[in-house]
Amino acid sequence: MIKLLPHTPENPEGVVLFGGGEGLAPLRLSHLSLARALPFHIFTSVDGVPGEFVLTWRRGRPLPEKAREMVWGYFAMAEAGEVLTHLLSRVEETRARSEPSHPEFLKLLGDTLLVWIQHFYCHEVVRTPEGLAEAQGLITFLAQGQDASGKTLETMGGLRRHDSGLFSHCLNVTLLALAFFPSLTWDRDEGETFALGTLLHDLGMMPRAQETFHQTGPLSDQEWEEIKGHSDRGAELLRPFEQLPEEVLVMIRQHHESTDGSGYPLGIKRQDIHPWARVLRILDSYEAITSLRPWRPPISERQALRLMKSAWSAQGTYDPEYLERFLAFCQGG
Repeated sequence: MIKLLPHTPENPEGVVLFGGGEGLAPLRLSHLSLARALPFHIFTSVDGVPGEFVLTWRRGRPLPEKAREMVWGYFAMAEAGEVLTHLLSRVEETRARSEPSHPEFLKLLGDTLLVWIQHFYCHEVVRTPEGLAEAQGLITFLAQGQDASGKTLETMGGLRRHDSGLFSHCLNVTLLALAFFPSLTWDRDEGETFALGTLLHDLGMMPRAQETFHQTGPLSDQEWEEIKGHSDRGAELLRPFEQLPEEVLVMIRQHHESTDGSGYPLGIKRQDIHPWARVLRILDSYEAITSLRPWRPPISERQALRLMKSAWSAQGTYDPEYLERFLAFCQGG
């Protein structure tokens, strides 16, 4: 049974979904047209009964006017492909008549990218070059919207999802990557490729991702060893894609390595870790501590800054140069 978690302060309007997998996932009803037949079923939560949902509007029928009164509906993960196709068509329609930095267009892009992650991660059959090209296109549009807005951190932060799932984690890390990349001294043209790598960095967590992300007790030694293999698995799953530069595969394989050699899977040190992986290590950790997990609440951005300035700076896990840059970025510098 799908369970709803309490709302978090950072996302007062949002529905926080616990789980996913073969269950239900949230979707803003504003992305659906009242005049068109629905290409998938829409479920809604039952008032006063946490974790209970009802099939409210069936596939093939138009969405009624009263749907405008609601913000969120839910779709079955089994229909994620139909949802993605619909959202991609809405992106093309909206892009033709909207400014790249319009808040509603950016929201549509973020939500579409989240469904893309759900679909790509859960279904091996859709892991194709064409599928990767869809994600790259969405990342390009997001980058253009960020540039046009002139408010890097605010723009990308406003799209962040605050539930405890793997898919939202990958989306949030990608949004951080797009926002932070201009603060680095790297070739700006590499930013979107780097962001694609962040989007794919936890693919190796499948198919046990939901169990792991929502486990409330400590991991067994066997479970921990399996988790430690996810970076290698992810890189190997993506190796057949010739359009992915080698840097992307390396950053995925190394994104849990630490500069002091205490990371995994190889325990290599700073000079042997790719710069993209060193930055991803910071973004990945920051997103994790500032997001909800079933075993703990998120910490605030202010608390995260204090943690990075003290423990993170002292323990030698993170690259000191990139950590300093990220701290300055978080403080608006």
